[in-house]
Amino acid sequence: MDPKPEFWRDKPIKIFSDGSFDEAGDDFYGTLSGKEPVDIGEGKIGQRIIVGDFCSYGERLLVVDCISLQAIVIYGRDDPDDPGIGGGMPPDKLAMLYPPHGKIRLTKSVTIEELAAISNAEGYKYDADPPKTFASVKKKNRYNPFNGCKIFYPDSPGAKAK
Repeated sequence: MDPKPEFWRDKPIKIFSDGSFDEAGDDFYGTLSGKEPVDIGEGKIGQRIIVGDFCSYGERLLVVDCISLQAIVIYGRDDPDDPGIGGGMPPDKLAMLYPPHGKIRLTKSVTIEELAAISNAEGYKYDADPPKTFASVKKKNRYNPFNGCKIFYPDSPGAKAK
């Protein structure tokens, strides 16, 4: 790709009181944001991550266990009924992971290991170490995947994770 335009400036991440965020990452060609986290139950939270670029977007599912400090990001799948933005790539949607299209079920008893096993069995792309992935960006752009633990499980190890 071409170098970043002269006018572009890398803005710091914005994290809102509901746990959502915007301006994560440091790339002119793409965006990374997150919707507000939701409580799955028994110490687990889920959060929809949105990744976009000039001709497509994708949704990712971040699931965090605030007690065990385990996490996973599962990538959405192509929606064959959505042609995408201006003829670009079809968007990866989380809806394609859930029944009736997929096998992911977010229940209070589901574990991170079970989500990884389902992802392996169904061929879903996933990141088994989101904290490491998120830590690979500059500090001013970095999102703490355990941020939602502070909202729903403030006394958990995840709420104290940096």
